[in-house]
Amino acid sequence: MNKRLKEPVEDFIFKGENTPLSLGTLVVCALCLLILITATFIQIDITHLWLSKNELGELGLNTINCPYIPQIPAVLFIASILGPRFSFLVVVLYLLIGFFVAPVFALGGGISYLKSGLFGYILGFIFAIIPSAQILQKNRNLKGISLATILTVITIHTCGILYCTILGVLKIVSFNYVISAIQSLSGIKTLYDIIISFIVLLFAIPAKQALWIAMGTSNANQKQKVK
Repeated sequence: MNKRLKEPVEDFIFKGENTPLSLGTLVVCALCLLILITATFIQIDITHLWLSKNELGELGLNTINCPYIPQIPAVLFIASILGPRFSFLVVVLYLLIGFFVAPVFALGGGISYLKSGLFGYILGFIFAIIPSAQILQKNRNLKGISLATILTVITIHTCGILYCTILGVLKIVSFNYVISAIQSLSGIKTLYDIIISFIVLLFAIPAKQALWIAMGTSNANQKQKVK
């Protein structure tokens, strides 16, 4: 990176500057939207020992296999890269595309998805992404990463559980479905979300520097014009 670009890029990344509106910003927003959509359709099979009951009903350490979709780590990555305003924009665009353009949600799309127990978790993205982005914008150390990770995971899972429970109370879905969905989506996967999100955020620091070279170029040009 040459001297002309180094200063504005480092100011933005390391000194908590707000994300400017530029061509570079729009390109990174589009890339982050693609990352979120792609993460929705990626399934990672995680196998490990866990305290559970075996086929005979005996409690002990048994090998379990859990399918995991890395949406929450993707949301935190986007929050770290874009900051509060534009990460929120990406989530809103994701919702609009899922409702009116293409089935980009885990089980499809359309307005009818509001009746799905899974929608509460997607709704949680909206409530979680701004505070987590604000934390990561000001504190890119281990404490900030840990706080943003825990806050985001708790917010999203709380929204998911509450939304699913409300659907059950309104008798839109059965309570058996509510219990099954919560156990499937917010059981051990909450722990996966915390661990994987923390690791992803560690890689987001160099990723942000690489992605915002274009943004830095725009900033540098704008500063030169002002002068």
